[in-house]
Amino acid sequence: MEAAPPATPRHSMFPLWLLPSGPDQVACKHARESMRALRGKGFRLMRQQTLYRCKHSPCTLKARGVTRIVPLNWSTLLVHSGALNMAYIVRRQSVYYLNLRLPKHLFPNRHTLRISLQLRERQAALYLATSLAQRVSSHLSEHPLTPPETLRVLCVQWRDSSPKPLACTASKQAVAPTAKPGCGGPTLATLSKLYIQEGKRGGTWRQGSTDDVERALADLFELMGDMPALAFDTQQARLLKERLSRCPQYFGLRPEFKGKTLKQVVESGSTYKTITAVTVNNRLRKLTAFLNWCKTNGYVTENPLVGMKVMTGAAKEARLSFERSDLATLLNHEKLQKEARKHPWRYWLPLMGRATGCRLEELCQLRVDDFIEQQGIQCIRIDDRREGQHLKNASSRRTLPLHPTLLDLGLLHHVESVKATGANLVFPELEAVRGKLGHAPSKWFGRYKTKLGITDPRKTFHSFRHTLIDDLRDAGVQDSLIKRIAGHEDGAVTFSIYGSRSPLRAMAEALVQINLHDDLVY
Repeated sequence: MEAAPPATPRHSMFPLWLLPSGPDQVACKHARESMRALRGKGFRLMRQQTLYRCKHSPCTLKARGVTRIVPLNWSTLLVHSGALNMAYIVRRQSVYYLNLRLPKHLFPNRHTLRISLQLRERQAALYLATSLAQRVSSHLSEHPLTPPETLRVLCVQWRDSSPKPLACTASKQAVAPTAKPGCGGPTLATLSKLYIQEGKRGGTWRQGSTDDVERALADLFELMGDMPALAFDTQQARLLKERLSRCPQYFGLRPEFKGKTLKQVVESGSTYKTITAVTVNNRLRKLTAFLNWCKTNGYVTENPLVGMKVMTGAAKEARLSFERSDLATLLNHEKLQKEARKHPWRYWLPLMGRATGCRLEELCQLRVDDFIEQQGIQCIRIDDRREGQHLKNASSRRTLPLHPTLLDLGLLHHVESVKATGANLVFPELEAVRGKLGHAPSKWFGRYKTKLGITDPRKTFHSFRHTLIDDLRDAGVQDSLIKRIAGHEDGAVTFSIYGSRSPLRAMAEALVQINLHDDLVY
């Protein structure tokens, strides 16, 4: 059993005992910096686990001379001798406040005194709160009858006369001598709200997903916390990239992460499957756009996220086309019908992916009124004009002829039967996960292909798209027409500037050159 902490003598600077809540708190950057600074001021360190293991209750500590416990946040305790009270910081609308719990025997009618620290950065607030709590304790030791309002005035004077915390400015000056001398200004959280409001109001994200932007911003605040925009520098950007790279897949859905924050999981050191480099770079790209907006609007002078990304392989190595043997295995008519007993989309989505080259989400969000006839040709309309529909970019908006094989298999009959039920979506049983209807189909297809022996991770549902593009090129179809079919951007004058109407007949003739009956096994 460890020895109890010795009684601390009374003097102007009380030696304090810092009690972190556990190893995670000790590993935290802010906690390490706080402990180094506190040790330099004569503070002594003791683990909370040690306190509990030695059964040092507050009463026991009081008997040994350690009579005052001051928690400055939910996970850090400062224990020192002096008058008994408690202090902790809280945040209200991004500003930190110090709550002082006054001794009942001195203030029977007033139990708490709240002082605004006028700080938005947590570590700086901790330093200032510690200083104010010590000065209040020292003042009450000498003047126990001081009225609460006088204490408030004194706290405000001490707060205003306190020097700016070095933790907030020193690192900025060391990294960039021309940087702003302080850490004031609006916080990232405040600016993110303005950014989202402006994007929604101006229709900026009609081609993308507002959910993705909000998700990237949520990850930023969960991993880094809120801070003044001027405080987010290159060092913070590198740390953000590192933490994003350690984020687990499906954090909100995995039961082992229940009750934990994203930052706790990332810093736990445990083993789990992380999000891909592509996903990390997508999040960084969204956050880079946010900081570009901050820079354009004059809130920051530099964007430290510019060029920040995780190195990954070439795009052509990310996905592979299917081999003919793969197609014969995946599009086995009997196997697909067996899969469709539970969900009809398990039959139609692989066939439509192969015949149209559409992205999975484009197919999953199709509505019954997206099946149209133009120029005597049965088509599907890939659009984002309805609620819940999203496109990757402007070029993704297109009208696409249906391959005759899909008509022969009865796709239009399926659409009519769904329409008769009153449903709007062609696959109404699909439910959106984080705004994506393709979540469940993507997971199912991964299991389906693996069960059939196709285990290469580079072969996914998206490989149908690559396969169709390769087949059209092999058939000698003009590259500009292939891009129209696939919904890719094209710089050719004929189709991009002067050709606003889709060349449906040319697209239909190109698709007919792909004999899908060769891929189907009946």
